[in-house]
This record gives sequence, C-alpha cells and structure tokens, in this order.
Amino acid sequence: MLSADDAYQIVAAGVVVLVGLCLTIAWAPARGHYPGGLPSRAFVTVGLMTVFWDPGGLGIVGAVLTAMGVAIWWCGRPEPELPRPRRAGLVVAAVASGIIVLATDLGWGALGRIPDDARALATVVVIGVVLLGTLAIADRARVTYRDALRRRFRPVPGPPPPPPPL
Repeated sequence: MLSADDAYQIVAAGVVVLVGLCLTIAWAPARGHYPGGLPSRAFVTVGLMTVFWDPGGLGIVGAVLTAMGVAIWWCGRPEPELPRPRRAGLVVAAVASGIIVLATDLGWGALGRIPDDARALATVVVIGVVLLGTLAIADRARVTYRDALRRRFRPVPGPPPPPPPL
C-alpha cells in the first residue's frame, strides 16, 4: 500500500512518465528521419522515473539509464533542418497535471473539504482527466509536427511528365 508520505515521489515519477510519453508521441512522425529518438526517450524516461521513485536504491540504476539515454540522444541528434515539435505546452501541461493531482491527493485548499475516503476516488478521477488532457495536447503536437515534416520534405515540383505514346 502506498502512503501519503510518498505522494511527492509518486507524483514526480508520474510527471516524468507523462512528459516522456507525450514527447514520444510528439516525435513519432520523425522516426524515419530521427531513429535515435525513441530509444533515447525510453531510457531517459525510465531512468528519471526510477530516480524519483526510489532515489537511494533503484535510483542509482535509473541514473545510469538516464545517462545512457542522454548519450544516445547526443550521438543521434537530428539534423538542424529537421523541424521540431512544440514541446513547451507538453511540459507545462504535465507539470500542471502533477500539481493538480498532488493538490487533490493531499487536500490543498478547497480540496481539503473532501472526506479522506472520497479523496482517493477523486484523485483517481483527476488523474484520468489530466492524463487525457495532456495526451490530447501531445496528439495535437504530433499532428502539427507531422504536417510540418510533410511541408519540409515535400518533393520539389518539376515539369509535368510527358504524355504517353500513342
């Protein structure tokens, strides 16, 4: 059973996972142009999640995984002419989601009037709503990024093909 004392660690690990998942979704259209993107994000996300979840024990392995992910990212950076998805909204939405979940779980402000038994259920509902909202922002970033890639790598129009022989 998880206690309320671990709420900060759990929410921080959840925010890291949410940011990693959203950035993976946003960068998905570039997997042909940027093959190192998915492995680097997976290593960094899992590594940072374990660092926040268990800083003393498993967090050491997580730090190593994070370093490996950063090395993969550094060596496999995409070309500068490759467009980038919008990332600021994803990070802001994930951090705001974590703060909202933490406020619901710990009963900050007006949320403190919710009874303890109902607060657990309210936290689960809030997690579902903010997760869907943040994933919707990530999907919107993916769609706009896919369109930017399509515009950037559109074939150059040339002369029309010759008519077929009769």
